[in-house]
Amino acid sequence: MCLPTSSVGGNLALPWRIFAAREEITGSHKVTPSSPGETTQEPETARSSTHVEGPSQSRFAFVDGLRGLAALSIVVFHIWWYEPEPWPALESTYWIVEPVLLWIRRFPFLWHEPEPVPAIKAAELLVDAAFLKLRGGVQVLLVISGFVIAYTLRNTWVTPREIFTFIGRRLVRLVPPYWVAIGFIILIDIVCRGFWDLPSPFDGDLSIPRVSAHMAFLQDVLGHEALGAGMWTICIEMQFYITAIIGWGLAQYLVSRPAPDEPRPSFAGLLTVFTPVALVSLFYWRQLESTSPWVVHFAWMFFIGMVTWWTLDRTLPAYFFPAIVVLAAVELVFDAEWRYENGVALATSIAIFIAGRRNQLHRWLNWPWLQYFGRISYSLYLIHFPVCHLLMSAGWKFCANTPTPVQASAILWTSFFASLCAAHLLYEFVEAPSARWSVKLKKATEQTVSVQSSSHQSAP
Repeated sequence: MCLPTSSVGGNLALPWRIFAAREEITGSHKVTPSSPGETTQEPETARSSTHVEGPSQSRFAFVDGLRGLAALSIVVFHIWWYEPEPWPALESTYWIVEPVLLWIRRFPFLWHEPEPVPAIKAAELLVDAAFLKLRGGVQVLLVISGFVIAYTLRNTWVTPREIFTFIGRRLVRLVPPYWVAIGFIILIDIVCRGFWDLPSPFDGDLSIPRVSAHMAFLQDVLGHEALGAGMWTICIEMQFYITAIIGWGLAQYLVSRPAPDEPRPSFAGLLTVFTPVALVSLFYWRQLESTSPWVVHFAWMFFIGMVTWWTLDRTLPAYFFPAIVVLAAVELVFDAEWRYENGVALATSIAIFIAGRRNQLHRWLNWPWLQYFGRISYSLYLIHFPVCHLLMSAGWKFCANTPTPVQASAILWTSFFASLCAAHLLYEFVEAPSARWSVKLKKATEQTVSVQSSSHQSAP
């Protein structure tokens, strides 16, 4: 499940990532996407429930804003992580830091160091470490996914038919852009290897089993190397959708519901089905490399997102969310390896919970530019890596693998903006139509169920 260790592949993989900031995210840690990320967007994440008040708007603006920030952070992280060397771009920090330090030196009580060079070098390391921390966008997306799915299922009666239609709608929505992204990565590989003598965006050779496994969301389960950064999170998402709706159904039928004519499970039902899996994930499965291709490895992060909605919706008692927060905080004290990732997930759930309790889910982060990035986040998540790989590889080759700070910064910014443009195109021509097809499928299914129900009621 770990990403290829090559930087942008092939001969551009230089061993510069050797200091502590790099080492802390190697090994068994996943570095993306989403997954994250995306993760995914739900067309339905929008309506407010009877228990979370707010204006009648079409989406939870705060959640979409967080999603947009997470997607952008993942793009920046991947551009920085897969750049052949950071030092040319980092040297541009000098242009910002030096004037600031020279101004501060005018006040002796603030600055006594005779030379600013050590401080500038320290600033470069801080910038590098900050960019590496942006990988936490993946955990934001996982928590959001749990929140969104809990919201989506809130009025769902789980039957075998509903399980298939629920999964089918998500496949209709998510598979077309995912497959287009796979095809684009393969095209970039052909261009890089066959025409421009550039390194491939992935390690190893293409094969029918490898591509087929990716198309079926099974590459990690079957032991294939990833074709692109972040694709592993989409596979985890698909597993989560299946387990979430089955778990919701079990919670409905294993324990008596508070209102038999409503689909909402009881507190005891949700506690019985979801909590044990989440706790084992947090304290045991998360530590195992063998569980990394499976949703149980990340079940805790999905769980706290779901608990956030269930508490806001009063499906769970008000004290349950604070209890989960305390448990997670205690775990952070003892788990140094995953402290950052789990801390980001916990902070995300707390932020969403506070926004919900203050009736601000429709207002906070409701800035047009950020809502736009939230809207295209899935496409951005999928397409940014091959675009960045091509432009960075070509840019560094054009500069004879020794770009100046200005050239290296220009390559990074070009890769970033090109990723946004590619994501916009993928969203407009593939993802948005797929989302509309998914909505039509849902309406058709609901009409069929309504007709069948009417027929049964009118039968003698």
